[in-house]
Amino acid sequence: MPASDFFFDLLFELSNQVRYEILQMLHEENYNATSIANNLAITTQETSRHISRLVEAGLTQKTVSGKYSLTPYGTLMLKSISDLVFFTSNKEYFAEHVASDLPTRFFSRLSELHEGRLISDVMVVFANIERIIEESDEFVWRLTDRYNMMSLPELVGATERHIQFRLMQTKDFQYPPDWPGPGVVLREARLKGVFEVRSSSTANFFLAMNEKEVAILAFPLRDSVFDYMGFSSKDPKFLGWCKEAFEYHWKDAVPVS
Repeated sequence: MPASDFFFDLLFELSNQVRYEILQMLHEENYNATSIANNLAITTQETSRHISRLVEAGLTQKTVSGKYSLTPYGTLMLKSISDLVFFTSNKEYFAEHVASDLPTRFFSRLSELHEGRLISDVMVVFANIERIIEESDEFVWRLTDRYNMMSLPELVGATERHIQFRLMQTKDFQYPPDWPGPGVVLREARLKGVFEVRSSSTANFFLAMNEKEVAILAFPLRDSVFDYMGFSSKDPKFLGWCKEAFEYHWKDAVPVS
C-alpha cells in the first residue's frame, strides 16, 4: 500500500526539533503554553505556533484545564518514531552493523534499547563482562562466538557462589587453540547444574548480562562477523529485551556435552 499524504504531512511536522521536544514533554505531563515556552526557552508566540501545528496534525489537544496533552494518536506516533531516534543517534554504528536479521518480535522492539550506551572499545567491553560476572547475585548469561579466556577466573568464582551460568554458542563458535574440550572446563560446575552450555543455529548477536545489567549487546558486521562493539545498559526495558531475546534462542538451542 502506498504511503498516504497524511504520512508525509506527519513526517514534516515531526522534522522540527522543537515540535518533537514538545511531544516528549507532553508524553510525561500536561502543560500550558507558557510552561512549554519556559521549559524550551522559546517565546510564547513561537510556542503557540508549534502547538497549533501539532493540534492540526492530530497529535496534541487542549484540555478543559487549558493545558495541552497528547492525543492517543500522538502517543502512538511518538512511540513509533522512537526506533528512528535510536537508529539516527547511532547512525555510524548501524551503518556497519546488521540488526535487521533479528526475529520480527525483537526487531520491532529495538526502541526498547534507546537507553543503551554505545561502547566502541573492546577492552572496555571485556572489562564490563568480567565486572558483571563478579557482581552477579543470580545469573550470568552469555551468547558468543568464542570463549573469553580472560574472564575464566571470574567465571569459576561465580559458579563456586552457585551463580547460574548459561553459555550459548553461535553456529560459528570457535574454541581457543589447545582447548581441552567443552566437557573438561568447569566440569564440576556442570555436574552441580550451575553451568549450562548450548549451541544455537539461529542466534545472531553477542550478549553478556546478569540480572542487573547488560555488559554488552553487539550486532554483527555486514559480513556476519562480530567485532564486539555494542551497547551497555542497566535500563529495565533494555534488560527485558535482552533477557527475552536470549531465552527465545535458548529454548531451541542444543545442549553441548
